[in-house]
Amino acid sequence: MKTAEQAVHDVIWKTLSSMVNGNIYESRPMKEVGYPFADFEESYTGYQETKSGNLSKVSMSLNIWDTEDNRKNVSGICGTLFEAAVNLQNAYGYKVSLRTGESSIRIVQDRTVSPSLWRGMVNIIFDIL
Repeated sequence: MKTAEQAVHDVIWKTLSSMVNGNIYESRPMKEVGYPFADFEESYTGYQETKSGNLSKVSMSLNIWDTEDNRKNVSGICGTLFEAAVNLQNAYGYKVSLRTGESSIRIVQDRTVSPSLWRGMVNIIFDIL
């Protein structure tokens, strides 16, 4: 059986993969890749004891990248991913619920490269019920 973190990761991977034409990576690629692409930055699992056992919370940070003239595409992918996370209720047998008030999207221009790139940073936090 998968851990709750791995279950959420795998569902998000499948969802996001189709949005970036399969250009999705576990970490930022160190070679030329096609745009748009996505990478997983980090994940975190926290636990809280309850009378009936443990309640866990899974947090993931992802990046969406595209070229300088495709900001709209980055924004669209981030919004679509967030909407999919809102609607996610089950991840490989785990009941999940997005903490919408704690999850976020941030879009910035990366000027450390030329030409510059657009980067969407999506942070999603799920309660595992």
